[in-house]
Amino acid sequence: MTELIEERALPAPRRGWLNAAIAGVVLIVVAMIVVWIVAADKPHFGWMVTWVFLPVISCGVIVGGLLVTVAAFMLPIRKTWRGITLIVWGLIAATSPGFGIMILLPWALLVVTLPLVIVILVRERRRLTAAA
Repeated sequence: MTELIEERALPAPRRGWLNAAIAGVVLIVVAMIVVWIVAADKPHFGWMVTWVFLPVISCGVIVGGLLVTVAAFMLPIRKTWRGITLIVWGLIAATSPGFGIMILLPWALLVVTLPLVIVILVRERRRLTAAA
């Protein structure tokens, strides 16, 4: 009986790291959506672009990328192609604000690979909840 309780208690930290990775992806996606909305409809949303817009967006993307990268290192899938994909995706996101005007190139790569990252996170979440 105690063996079953101990086995169920093990995945809890992994679930926390998975939630951190999901939060990082959400931070990155929200920043991208805000930038896209401001760029697409400047007359309505141009008021958002003040002196704090770029630092807030950049910090959000950097923090989100670091969250994804660190969480992917802590998950048991870090040595598989899924873990490597999460690590590379997080590193691209974390370094993308450093590209300056060429930020659209790494963000385009992030947007193209976002469905794959979502599928990886959803499958890992299902696997961890099934193990619990």
